Amino acid sequence: MVQVNGREMKWRPGMVVEDAIRFADYPEYNDPILVVTVNGVHIKNDKFKETPIQDGAIVNILQPLAGG
Repeated sequence: MVQVNGREMKWRPGMVVEDAIRFADYPEYNDPILVVTVNGVHIKNDKFKETPIQDGAIVNILQPLAGG
């Protein structure tokens, strides 16, 4: 299992950060402005498709909001 924003996601071999983003229901067009950590380590946006997620990982996905 992988924990994504507090929800359990079934782990599978070959899983990458992009899979966790889709599981969390973030639309693809939001990717450039997402902040993602895996086990507390920040993942750069251009690495979402290639950064593996290991079984038992904790993934946090944040979307910054701006306003005035």
